[in-house]
Amino acid sequence: MTSTRSAQAAWRKTVLSLAVLLLLSSCPVLAQEPICKSRSGEVKVAYPDFARRMKIYGVVRLHLQLATGGAVRDSKVLGGNPVLATAAQQAVKSARFENAESCVITFEFKE
Repeated sequence: MTSTRSAQAAWRKTVLSLAVLLLLSSCPVLAQEPICKSRSGEVKVAYPDFARRMKIYGVVRLHLQLATGGAVRDSKVLGGNPVLATAAQQAVKSARFENAESCVITFEFKE
């Protein structure tokens, strides 16, 4: 009886592990994306005055689709306050990144 329970527990653990692995491999947001590397150093983002006055802070993550020359073709917000995300998207528009098809960049807005 105990060996049957332990076998069932091992089976459940295996099935759960496979389900998590399948979920992580099929979801592009959760899959590992390379970190964006700017060609000219750190990408400077302007902290919006409105957000600073309202004490809005936090982290913004963007997924960038890059053109052949390293320019940003498209950006998608993965997380963060929309006011801060807009500022982050504006900042990456003029930046150039090392050659990659896509990457993830993180900005931290703090006082």
